[in-house]
Amino acid sequence: MKILVTGAAGFIGYHTVNRLLNDGHSVVGIDNLCDPASLTLKNARLSLLGIDPAAVADATPQQSTIGDFRFIKLDILDREAMTELCRQGAFDCIVHLAALAGTKPSQADPVGFFDVNTIGTQNMLEAARQGEVRHFFFSSSYVVHGSHAQSPLKENDDVDTPMSMYAASKRAGELLCYTYASAYKIPVTVFRFFTAYGQWGRPDSKPMRIAHAIAAGEPITLLNDGYLVRDFTYVDDIIDGMAMALSTPPHNAHGAPYALYNIGRSKPVPMLSFIQSIEAAMGKAAIIERDPASPLTKGESVEMYADTGKLESELAYSPVWDYEEAAPMFGRWFIENYNVTFNM
Repeated sequence: MKILVTGAAGFIGYHTVNRLLNDGHSVVGIDNLCDPASLTLKNARLSLLGIDPAAVADATPQQSTIGDFRFIKLDILDREAMTELCRQGAFDCIVHLAALAGTKPSQADPVGFFDVNTIGTQNMLEAARQGEVRHFFFSSSYVVHGSHAQSPLKENDDVDTPMSMYAASKRAGELLCYTYASAYKIPVTVFRFFTAYGQWGRPDSKPMRIAHAIAAGEPITLLNDGYLVRDFTYVDDIIDGMAMALSTPPHNAHGAPYALYNIGRSKPVPMLSFIQSIEAAMGKAAIIERDPASPLTKGESVEMYADTGKLESELAYSPVWDYEEAAPMFGRWFIENYNVTFNM
């Protein structure tokens, strides 16, 4: 297949492109490379994909040295550019990963998060419609489960009480995806990611911030007196699930070719246990500061983990990486690469 990946220089984007190339697909990746805080990591990821970051120029395709991959510096908010790219590209599938992420940053920049995550998604869906794309994949997040969340979280839970603009913008993206599937019969698959982590992670993600704090000797503040539970999902499991979904476009469901899945490890892990696994791998103790405040004050819940039964039954998803094995691998990678191939 010929596949367009938005956010190709991001964490999930890099791993997705790498997997698609290994599976024999032709890939075009776009990213606006606009965030200074993540630029060294994005450049490192592009280098691993055979793209010279120093040679990247706006709207100019660059061919990879290692596979059937072209990278173009483009912004999903440029509607005309997205539409023209898809009209000319004859893509079989769009994997839409480009987004602003994080509950706390969205509280400081609600307009920016709405623009990128909602308007940007609508731009990509419209480009898919005009380009006659046969399958659209959208990355959502567990944060859409708002103040009514009760774990394990299911796809049909009430998600109409988002607690941050990040959550609201991702939920809006899901609804736009359903509308395009229903109105224009574009097969759409949506994945709600649950606390993804692994090599070349997003610098503002919780796992990366934990590893950075340990390396730098900085305190890690944990709300609810340290009791938080998350569904830490190793990136290889996520990419395996995505590969299954991309090869199986959804059929009509209640009149629309639309499928929504949780993707997680489906094994709740206390935050302190996850931190301890990284501590051991890095050979350095974390400085923990316990805050009695409720996570609800920050737009999150105490326990957030997935019911992945639907993905397992419909697409044979079978995650293999437990945090006891994967978190130490991540910790060792961080120590080997921090201030060598990237900084934070």
